[in-house]
Amino acid sequence: MIPGLQAISLLELKVLAAPRHWSVEGHLDEIPSLTPLRGNISAEHQSNILEVKGKINTIVTHCCDRCLGEFNQSLSLNTEEQIWLGVRDCQAAEPNNSNQLDQIDALMECLDPHGSFDPERWIFEQLSLQMPLVKRCGADCPGPPQPSTEKSGTQHQQPDIDPRWAALRKLSSS
Repeated sequence: MIPGLQAISLLELKVLAAPRHWSVEGHLDEIPSLTPLRGNISAEHQSNILEVKGKINTIVTHCCDRCLGEFNQSLSLNTEEQIWLGVRDCQAAEPNNSNQLDQIDALMECLDPHGSFDPERWIFEQLSLQMPLVKRCGADCPGPPQPSTEKSGTQHQQPDIDPRWAALRKLSSS
């Protein structure tokens, strides 16, 4: 948990009538990082919309999906998001015109207007979206480790093979 990033009531944000700013420096338990997360975020209550902006940087260590080696990746977050405050059903929101209806449809996230905004959770979600689905260490990845074939005189040593495959080995050598 990052100190100072406690959830804040949306009603409290509304009363502020100005953006709430947080300075970020620390580690998230859900995203182990090599360096602390550094940056800032702000949230502003704007009637039926919560506007959140953030700039965060860190470095995380991944395990390559091909060679199982570790590599570092820099994660940079510089984003802005508008979150709908209210019911998800546009009919219940009673928009004034079709332009407002289009804006409501464009908002993917929704929060209860009597609930709270958790800046640490928002940072976690945004950084998770920056993570690669397939983790590769790079173009020079050696790939999966190959069994070594050592020569002993003129005979090749057979690598240790699971004895359950012996019947198949007999068929293939016939």
